[in-house]
Amino acid sequence: MTFNIYMTGVGGQGIGMLSEVLLRAADYAGYDVKAVDTHGLAQRGGMVVSHLRIGKQVYAPLVPKGEADMVVSLERHEAFQALIHMLKPGGVLIYYDAVW
Repeated sequence: MTFNIYMTGVGGQGIGMLSEVLLRAADYAGYDVKAVDTHGLAQRGGMVVSHLRIGKQVYAPLVPKGEADMVVSLERHEAFQALIHMLKPGGVLIYYDAVW
């Protein structure tokens, strides 16, 4: 079984750090874990996303569209985009109600 976490926000909010902390915690707990960050526009206040996959046999870091068990967002508009495109039915959305 794989647990998929999709994190999103705006440059400067700490998505990369949050991803790194969760990655290290899962690794320390003994799980197979893969993660990848995209932050091309981060310096200009643009969108930043991190994919984190935890499970027994995880081979690729990207969370498939519509397969996120959890979405964590540090910006309201990015949360709604992730809710529509990434969160699976019955998944959990956690977001900070900030607007950039």
